[in-house]
Amino acid sequence: MKTVYKYLITAAVGVVLTFIVLLIKDVFHLSQTVDVMKALCDGFFVSGVLIACFGGLVFASNGGVFDMITYGIKHLFWVFKKNPADRKYKDFYEYREAMKEKKRSFGYMVITGLAYIAVSLIFLALYYNFLPE
Repeated sequence: MKTVYKYLITAAVGVVLTFIVLLIKDVFHLSQTVDVMKALCDGFFVSGVLIACFGGLVFASNGGVFDMITYGIKHLFWVFKKNPADRKYKDFYEYREAMKEKKRSFGYMVITGLAYIAVSLIFLALYYNFLPE
């Protein structure tokens, strides 16, 4: 059940992003079907790409791409504490080993993003179907 909530929340974020793009495109005042299909395609595509790319960032973070930057920033704050010797991790190796255990799931974001991109492709096909010849 916990996994279903991840998908539902991610899909709800996608709906909100799509709605924002549709508001920017002023889809509610368009009269041509072709223009509506184009705006819907754009909205779903932007949402899908953003969600899938956030999933890619989590994937990269799980691989340790941002560990050195994160450790450096945390170390900078530890220097300004009252007792810098009481920091949680003594060196980068300890921090890296602790972060290996804290993997986050990312598949639900990639799958939801790809689903939004698939919907945008459907609207793209409809857009080309409604184009005047």
